[in-house]
Amino acid sequence: MADFEEPFLGCFNDLPVCLLGWCVPGALCYFQAKTVDTLTQEGLVVPFLLPCCLSCIGAAINRGKIRNHYKIDGSFLSDCLFSMCYFCSATQEYREMKKREGK
Repeated sequence: MADFEEPFLGCFNDLPVCLLGWCVPGALCYFQAKTVDTLTQEGLVVPFLLPCCLSCIGAAINRGKIRNHYKIDGSFLSDCLFSMCYFCSATQEYREMKKREGK
């Protein structure tokens, strides 16, 4: 198993994503949903609605799918804890996908 290659507090490493996340409501939900959809091909709707409706739990479900895809160490509990700072976790996951998928 591995760890995330992108740092949890590295949101300024991708300034456009960072600024959109801070300034545009719903952008973080979109970034996380786009990441899950890119990796699982399940569509954007459910991954977008999970954090909107279930807060940290929904975001943790999405983070778990990302972790499973990349075989990253962690658990649902750790996903919930990281998702308490949704800005940091969603941008980390999006940057991770862009880096690993070459996008």
